[in-house]
Amino acid sequence: MKKKKEKLYFNDQWEEMTTRLKTFIENGDQEELHLFRVQVKKLRAMLELLDTNSTKHPLQKDFKPVRKIFKRCGEIRNAFINLQYGQRFQFKNEDFFMNHLYKIEKGTQEVQELGKIYLKTIKAVYNEIGDDLEPVDNKDIVQFYKTKLYIIASSLENLQFTEELHATRKHIKTLIYNRKIAYNALDGKLQISNDYLDKLQTQIGEWHDNVLALELFASAGFNSKPVLTKIKNQNTRLKRSITALAHDFERKAILTQQLSMH
Repeated sequence: MKKKKEKLYFNDQWEEMTTRLKTFIENGDQEELHLFRVQVKKLRAMLELLDTNSTKHPLQKDFKPVRKIFKRCGEIRNAFINLQYGQRFQFKNEDFFMNHLYKIEKGTQEVQELGKIYLKTIKAVYNEIGDDLEPVDNKDIVQFYKTKLYIIASSLENLQFTEELHATRKHIKTLIYNRKIAYNALDGKLQISNDYLDKLQTQIGEWHDNVLALELFASAGFNSKPVLTKIKNQNTRLKRSITALAHDFERKAILTQQLSMH
């Protein structure tokens, strides 16, 4: 991958991330917050790929101040998602809704108050990382993908519905997020099914959301048997679907490759 193309892509993703945060600071729109966090994940995935060939200190380390902002915004996002869970499962509890609305309003206000500091931090991190970007050889990109695919395949071969599966989803999303910049390097050497990977990570994400919802509604003060029954039934269906989808992962994920993945 050429350095010029790499830098252009990095700049586009960074600008998009900054714009989303600016917009959220201005109007408190939850969708903008969500899109800001998606951009952080995309950039983190890119930096993980670039670090495989870096002769300097890890770029992901320089990215930590942005991840701290990401984490703070995640508290707001989690409260919003919990409200969505409540609506989705028709959970009728005024205290539940008022508590999460308060968390959203308070968190949004805090981010808005710290907005200038956050944007200044992001600019400083951009300057630090931007100066250290180095081109990655195509062979290293191919190896990065093969290694990730092997990690995913090993996890799914002994499929367990635990936090390890959530971690496996993150590996899948790293491949998906990097597919644009990795395309030329992979072309003719390793062709993967992005549709399959996207479908698999989506279902794992839905399962993980259900796990979090189950924990939320089973907690003290919110225990609701009808809601818990709905979630458990949905969980059973998702587990069955994921098990079938994850079976024979390598055959489904890898369409063509020059060499063995191992």
